Amino acid sequence: MHRRAALELSRRHGVEWSCATARRNAAFVPVVGLVPRRHFRISPLRLDSSESSPSNSPGDPVAGTSSSPAPSGPKFGNRWGSKTQRPLGLSPAEQAIRDSLVAKKQQEEQQQRKQVQRQQQEQQRKERQQQSQQRWKEGRSQGRMEEQWPSTRWRDSGFKPRQSDAFPRRRSGHNNEDKESLSLQPDRSLEVNVNKVPKHKRSTSWTCPDCQTRCYGQHTVCPHCKAARPNLHEGPQRHRASPRHRHADEEATKIRKLGQSVLSEKDGGNAEGLRPREAAFRGYMASQGQFAGPRPVFDSNVDKEISAQEAREARKKEIEARKEEREAKKEERKAQQQSEEDKQEKKPADPWTWDASSLKNIKVREDEIPESKPKRKVSRKQRESGRDEEDLFDEDEESQRRKRREEKKRLKKEKARKKEMQATTSPLYLPEFISVSTLADVIGVRPAQFVRRMEEMGFDDVTYDHVLDAETAGLIASEYNYEPIFDTGEGDLTAAPEPEDKSNLPVRPPVVTIMGHVDHGKTTILDWLRKSSIVATEHGGITQHIGAFSVAMPSGKTITFLDTPGHAAFLDMRRRGADVTDIVVLVVAGDDSVKPQTIEAIKHATSANVPIIVAMSKMDKEGVNPDRVKQDLSIHGVHVEDFGGDVQAIGVSGKTGQGMLELEEAIITLSEVLDHRADPQGHVEGWVIEATTKSYGRVATVLVRRGTLRTGDIIVAGTTWARVRTLRNEAGQTVLEATPGMPVEVDGWREQPSAGTELLQADDEQHAKSVVDYRLERAETQKLSEDMTAINEARREKLEKRRQEEAGADQAEETVQSGPKPVQFIIKADVGGSAEAVLNSVTAVGNNEVYANVLRSEVGPISEFDIEHAATANGHIISFNMPIEPAISRMAEKRGVNIMNHNIIYKLIDDVKSILSEQLAPNVSQRVTGEAEIGQIFEITVKGRNKTAIAGCKVRNGTINRARKVRVIRGQETIYDGSITSLKNVKKDVTEMRKDTECGIGFDGWTDFAVGDHIQCYEEVFEKRYL
Repeated sequence: MHRRAALELSRRHGVEWSCATARRNAAFVPVVGLVPRRHFRISPLRLDSSESSPSNSPGDPVAGTSSSPAPSGPKFGNRWGSKTQRPLGLSPAEQAIRDSLVAKKQQEEQQQRKQVQRQQQEQQRKERQQQSQQRWKEGRSQGRMEEQWPSTRWRDSGFKPRQSDAFPRRRSGHNNEDKESLSLQPDRSLEVNVNKVPKHKRSTSWTCPDCQTRCYGQHTVCPHCKAARPNLHEGPQRHRASPRHRHADEEATKIRKLGQSVLSEKDGGNAEGLRPREAAFRGYMASQGQFAGPRPVFDSNVDKEISAQEAREARKKEIEARKEEREAKKEERKAQQQSEEDKQEKKPADPWTWDASSLKNIKVREDEIPESKPKRKVSRKQRESGRDEEDLFDEDEESQRRKRREEKKRLKKEKARKKEMQATTSPLYLPEFISVSTLADVIGVRPAQFVRRMEEMGFDDVTYDHVLDAETAGLIASEYNYEPIFDTGEGDLTAAPEPEDKSNLPVRPPVVTIMGHVDHGKTTILDWLRKSSIVATEHGGITQHIGAFSVAMPSGKTITFLDTPGHAAFLDMRRRGADVTDIVVLVVAGDDSVKPQTIEAIKHATSANVPIIVAMSKMDKEGVNPDRVKQDLSIHGVHVEDFGGDVQAIGVSGKTGQGMLELEEAIITLSEVLDHRADPQGHVEGWVIEATTKSYGRVATVLVRRGTLRTGDIIVAGTTWARVRTLRNEAGQTVLEATPGMPVEVDGWREQPSAGTELLQADDEQHAKSVVDYRLERAETQKLSEDMTAINEARREKLEKRRQEEAGADQAEETVQSGPKPVQFIIKADVGGSAEAVLNSVTAVGNNEVYANVLRSEVGPISEFDIEHAATANGHIISFNMPIEPAISRMAEKRGVNIMNHNIIYKLIDDVKSILSEQLAPNVSQRVTGEAEIGQIFEITVKGRNKTAIAGCKVRNGTINRARKVRVIRGQETIYDGSITSLKNVKKDVTEMRKDTECGIGFDGWTDFAVGDHIQCYEEVFEKRYL
């Protein structure tokens, strides 16, 4: 059934069946009447003139069948039928059979066309071979033929490419001529490196002689048709008239201006030498009347026909023609320019009138502009020949133009400067101190201009080496549109900010500081609270250290107490105590009321915003007046509750314990109201209360403010750091950790820390060392800043002196200004706070004639280095509350060094005053011991012939002593003040003359006395001064 359907389908489409089944089944197919046949043909758009031959040979298959002639053009849906259209009314099976038959038919037609093309190409090759042989006979060079016709080289050499799948074998027999050419070829199987491309052919592409495909030079066969590359093993050949590297097609044909054709020489101008597609296209264009002949090309073989002489002559003619054309253009431009000048002369000289036609004369093409020299050179020649009025006018115009250009440049620079000033500010990093010249160099301004600008800003006497601090330099830099950036302290270690909400944090013990005047009973109250006796251990009965204790109250609460000294020398200690405390207990004696240190404690507490509780001590004594105490406190801003204030005032007694429970209750109540809380986690923060040196090393009393301090932590205080070795409480017992509000003793410090410094925890040792180095650098910078003013003042004085010398001012005699005389001291104390108090007290002693200069202030015992240092500086050593070893005492006595060993600070101050008083100049007074009057003048001879004048005197009062000083008074004026060289009675030398005696007096180097002058003999009395 399927075969019948396929047969019927093929009949409808006019397909010729070559199989026997079609003929056998043709009788079984009924003839259908009135059914129009459907003819299937490929669209004419697919037909190409290059693929169809003008006439079919008798053996070629036809396109259509004999029973169905090809129609002129069937249509489906008013369009030309194409292979994409399918007849309607077919089932899928019929459609598939139809497609397979049509594809088979197209394949057969394609094979037939390829066979025809192959025959035509073979015929063309034979014709080209015959032509090449003919050229050999005519004397053509074989090398040139190979260069010109690369596609025929392999045929001339007798080589035949192998057959491939792209060209199937012809069913006809082999050609005898091919057999002969093959027989002449050498045996390629015996050669070595046959398929290797030579080096000179690897960079040259080649065209396949079979399929005309462009191939790379490294290919030995065509990648499309597998044809071998011709002339593979020939040596390199070069033409003198051609470049070294050129493709074969470019060497074959060169496009020239000569109207010769290579095809006319090759194949007589016909289309036999072309590819089928090109020949068909040429025939189609000729039928349309649009083909005018072959392309004008130039063959490289006709180089001999055009000689080099002819080429040079042609080139010369071309150059001469161009010169004539250029000269003609010049003449034309000159004539045009002359005509324009004539027109301008005829027009009236009105610079304010013009017409539209003048614009045409202005627009001149670039190639028509005459090549003329600059106007400046022309004007120079005119000036040489002589200037007329027009030249002078041109000069004035040129000068005005130059002035306008300069003004424009100036305005442009001014605008650029303003724009630069209005631009965005640039950051400028400034050090702590910088000189004027360095700052000008950094900003980019000349120093002279920079100094003038500073003087305009209000600075006086500014020089290049004037030193500016960072703040002043920043103000000046901001005027030059710079944003000064100072040291922000990023390398320092700072405390963390306080949390806003402390309600979730645990409660810490309050820190209570006991403050007041000396001997008002502060330590006695603390002893009663601690159930101990500290006063008995204090030297002189006064406190000279800050004591930090944690006391457990009978109520179960823990309170940390700080006992500060009340002596005036311990001002800084009290200030530190007020800064670190939560509550201040102000102790005022009931019988002594308010004293200077009491007022000072009030100032410290109020400045630190610390609440105060007043404890009126010594209430067990007679003559106590609490109302007077309250009244005196109100005068200084402390208003107690009885006087309408909010400060609690409680009467206590350290000996009997009177009012101690009320004082404890008041402290606990106030601490609960203040609600002191701290975070025990995180980094440790605190203060150094006291620092000293003990047998196990440098130690410091630390009060923890936040965090928990443990053994092994790295802490930094001031300019030193420590790894915590041990922690001890006030009883000397070792503890594992210290929580907020707990005082402990820490050892393991690299250097002795200063009392009152803030303590912070570092991450590691490297971090601690970097922080300490940064702080040391800052301290050095701060020290330099103190000397900056003195340096600038000295430089200013030196500059003023130099100006006076340059101006020729008379130099006055240099007077040595004697300033205060320094007395050197070295301080060694037991703790840092005591050392600081001694330092402040000692440096406060002195006046404008003498002062105490402290070389070093340290904690610890006296060492040999201290003795050597004091001996070198001719100074004294102060040892405060420290034992002195006998060896050190013997060494100091041997070197002549005075050691002042004291335990009470006010006795130390008295000793320092006495030492300074020894350096004061004594008070000198004059007491007259005798008077005499000159009555006569004598001349005597001394030492040969030298004569000197002697005053003959009579003693009026007292005695005239030769060893004492005398002064001569004439009227009310002292004309001489000196000494006596000789005192004689007649001719006898005497030492003293009494009243009413006559004597001769000779003065030391002075003889201008006269009769009637009065002589007074006096002595100087020295009185010792004290500070």
